[in-house]
Amino acid sequence: MKVFFKFLFIMNIVSVLLSILYLVFPIGTVYLNGYGLLLIVTLTGNIIASVIGSQSIKIDYTYLILSGVGLIAVMLLNTVASLSPTNASSRSILSIGILFLMIILGAIVTRTPHIKRSTRGLFLAQRQSEKKTNKVIRIILILLLSIVLLIGAFLAFVIVTGIDVGLVQVVISQYSLFYSLIFLSIAGLLLKISKVKLRSIIGVLISFSGISLFVLFNLPLFTIPSLLNESETNYTEAFGEEWKTIGEDDSLFMSSPISIPGYFFGIPSTDYNVTEDILFYEGTEGVDEGLELRFDVYTPTVDAAQLPGEGSTLIRIHGGGWNSGSKGAENFAQVNKYFAAQGYVVFDVQYGLNDQEQFVEFATVPDEVSGNFSIDDMVRHLGIFSTYLADHHEEYSANIDSVFVSGGSAGGHLANALALGLSSGEYTALLDDRLTVNGIIPIYPANGLAGYQDITGEDELVDPALLVEEDSPPALVYQGQHDTIVDPRVAENFKAAYLENGNTEIAIIRMPYGEHASDLYFPGFYSQTFIYYMERFMYQYK
Repeated sequence: MKVFFKFLFIMNIVSVLLSILYLVFPIGTVYLNGYGLLLIVTLTGNIIASVIGSQSIKIDYTYLILSGVGLIAVMLLNTVASLSPTNASSRSILSIGILFLMIILGAIVTRTPHIKRSTRGLFLAQRQSEKKTNKVIRIILILLLSIVLLIGAFLAFVIVTGIDVGLVQVVISQYSLFYSLIFLSIAGLLLKISKVKLRSIIGVLISFSGISLFVLFNLPLFTIPSLLNESETNYTEAFGEEWKTIGEDDSLFMSSPISIPGYFFGIPSTDYNVTEDILFYEGTEGVDEGLELRFDVYTPTVDAAQLPGEGSTLIRIHGGGWNSGSKGAENFAQVNKYFAAQGYVVFDVQYGLNDQEQFVEFATVPDEVSGNFSIDDMVRHLGIFSTYLADHHEEYSANIDSVFVSGGSAGGHLANALALGLSSGEYTALLDDRLTVNGIIPIYPANGLAGYQDITGEDELVDPALLVEEDSPPALVYQGQHDTIVDPRVAENFKAAYLENGNTEIAIIRMPYGEHASDLYFPGFYSQTFIYYMERFMYQYK
C-alpha cells in the first residue's frame, strides 16, 4: 500500500507540472493525450486513496467532496464560458483553479502517512472522530448519497441503452467522463460516512456500484478509437485524401480530433470580434407584422486573407423545434468564435418562430420573433437575410461566393432547406441567388419532422432531402447514435438521397452513445471530433 501512495504522490506532482506546461506552452499531441490519460489515472487514484484513508480523515473527506462537487462546477463553468459570445477566453479561470486544487490536495492525501489498516482499522479513526456527530445528520447524508448513486445508475442505464428520456439526454454522454469520477467519489463518501466494513454485503455493494458506474460512464471514452477510425474512413470516402494534409503547419487548426486535457481545462478561443443584435428585418404587415429579426456577426481581428478561412462566410442557424431557441449562447457560440478566429465571417441568424406549444416547455420566446409562422415563412426570413448579406457583405468583408450553412436540429433542417433551395434554383423568389453555397454542415438535422410540431410548409422545404440533386453542395453531417429526439435514420435518409442522385459528397460523423445536442459541451470529445473535420471540410471546399 505504501508503494501505491508513493507512486500516486509522484503522479500528482507530475500532473501539476504538466498542467502548467499545458496551459503555458503548446506541446505535441501524442504527449498531450499521454498527459491527459495520466490526469485521468491520477484523479481516479486520488479518490481511491481518499477512500483507503490517510491519517487525516478531514483531508480524505475534503478530497472526496471536492472531487464530486468540484468536477460538477468545472463542467458547468467550462460550458458557460464557451457558450458566452463575449467571453474571449472561452475558458474558465475558476475551473482551472479547482482542477489544480484537486491535484494539489491529492498530493497531500497521498503524502500524508497512511495507516496500514485491516477492514476494522479502516474506520477506527472515523469512529473516534464521529462520537460527537449528530446521528440524524449522518443518516440523512447516507440517504442523500444513496439517492445520488441511484440517479447515477439511471444515467448510466441511459448511456448504455439509449432509451428516450427527453431533453435530459442533452446532459449525459458528453459529460460522462466527469460523471465517472463524480459518482466514484460519491460511492467513496458513502462508504466513509456509513462506516460499513468493506467486506460486508453493504460495503461490497457500494464499492461495486461505484466501480460499475465509473466503468459505464467511461464507455464513450473507450469508444474513441473506433469513433476516430470510422470518422476518418467516412470522410475520406466522401471527400478524398486531400484533407489529410490540411492544417499540418497551421496552429489555428486542431492537430488531433481529441484533446483529453482540453476536456478538463476547456479549449480557449483565439482572437475574434463580435457585434451583436444587428437588425436586418422589421415586419410591418401580414403575418410578419411586429416581427424583428437580428443577427450577430463574428469576424477575425486581422486581415482574413492571412487566415485559413480567407473571409469565406459561415451562416449559423439555431435549433429549438422551430418554436424556441435563439442566436448567441443558445446556438453554441464558441463554434462562431472558433471559426471567426480562423478567418471566416460568421453570421448567427434569427428567424421567425412558430408560436404554438413550445418544444422546450420552460423556454421563453420574445414576442418580436414569435408568430404563426410556417416552415415556408422561416425559409423566407432566412432568404431575407440572404438578400441583406448580398447587399451588405462588403461591410463585413464576407465572401458571398464561398458560403457555408450550418445548424443543429431544427436549425440543421433549415440549413439544408436554405442551402439546397439556393443550389436548386427553384426558390429564387425566397432566396437570393447571389450567394454561392459551397458546403452544408447539418447537425442532427430534423428533416421532415416539423409535422410533429404541427408546423406546415411546402414538402420540399419541410424535407430538404427532396431537393437533393447530383450537383448539390457537399454535406458534412453530425449525428449522435443514441439521439431519440431526431432519429439517426433521418441523417441516413439524407445521405441516401445524395447517393440516389449520384452525389457521393456526403459524410456522416456518427457519435457512439451520443444523444441530441451532444455537441453542446465544446471541449467534449464529440464536439472536438466534429470541429476537427468541420474545419478541414470548410477549408477544402472554400
